[in-house]
Amino acid sequence: MATLKTTLTLSSNDAMSDVLSISVSDTLTVTNPIELSRKSIATGSAQAVIASNSAFSYVYLKVISSTNDAAWLQVLLGGHAKLKIRVGEFAFLPLYNAQAITAEAQTAACVVEYGYWSIA
Repeated sequence: MATLKTTLTLSSNDAMSDVLSISVSDTLTVTNPIELSRKSIATGSAQAVIASNSAFSYVYLKVISSTNDAAWLQVLLGGHAKLKIRVGEFAFLPLYNAQAITAEAQTAACVVEYGYWSIA
C-alpha cells in the first residue's frame, strides 16, 4: 500500500468578476505505480499510452514538450476523443478499470509523461 497526495489550486484576479481562489487536496490509498514513464507520440494515428488498466486507477498525463509550441495531444478513452492537452498542460483523472488510453499528436509530435496508480 502507498499513499498518493493530490492538490489542485485554481486562482485568478481577473478571470471572473470576483477573485477566484479554490484549493482542494486529497490523500489516496493506492498500489505502487503500475507505470510512470515518458513516450513520444507522433501525428497521423492514435498510439497506445496505457494498453488497459486492470483496476480502477488514477491517471496522470502531461504533454511535456514538442518541436512546435502550438502542438497538442488528442487523448482517446475507450477509442473516443475526450481530452485535448496542449504543451505544458496536464490532466489527472479517476478511470474505471479495463480502459485503454491512446493518444495522437496534432500539429507536431509530442512527448507525454504519464503514470497510473490502482486504487488499493
